[in-house]
Amino acid sequence: MEERLEGIVHACRYDPSAEGKQFLGAAIESRDGRVWVIDYDEQSPFHAFAGRQVVVSGEPYTPEGQLLARWSGKQPGHFRVSALRLVDVTPDAELVEVGPGRFLNGRLERGTSDVTEPMLSFVTEKGDVFLVANEPAGAVVGQSVEVWAYPVHPATSVQTSPGQSLWIICPCSDADIWAWRGRRS
Repeated sequence: MEERLEGIVHACRYDPSAEGKQFLGAAIESRDGRVWVIDYDEQSPFHAFAGRQVVVSGEPYTPEGQLLARWSGKQPGHFRVSALRLVDVTPDAELVEVGPGRFLNGRLERGTSDVTEPMLSFVTEKGDVFLVANEPAGAVVGQSVEVWAYPVHPATSVQTSPGQSLWIICPCSDADIWAWRGRRS
């Protein structure tokens, strides 16, 4: 059953000085003080909302396998997001909204747009073309690939051309993740 939460997003980044296993995902601390893990992937689009007030729709679920047992002394729940929307859009916002993630098959392509920077796009097997809103780790242009994709609405300040946008997570190696982290520092 679909539920709605409002709260602040907390997103964790890799800390090279920290010892042991790190939680690199994202969570929401809702108005009632509960904490909900919304993603375990450090590449998720939810990191773009860190420190911001959001409204989220989705469903609580029980994860299988390893899970985050404690967050600031609290036992977190887990929440499968179907939509996440920024409450107050500010000029520095990267994204305004994220939809549900899903697997897509296709290929990444680089092209040019009205601006000087080359644009990354994803072309599905059916020929649908989407702008890619991020620079995913392990992205290889021109090869067929199955990706995890979230429909996103970039903020107007960062949207460079019209069209539907996706936040893509590619299959990648540890070396790809380290290179991606290096590009973001």
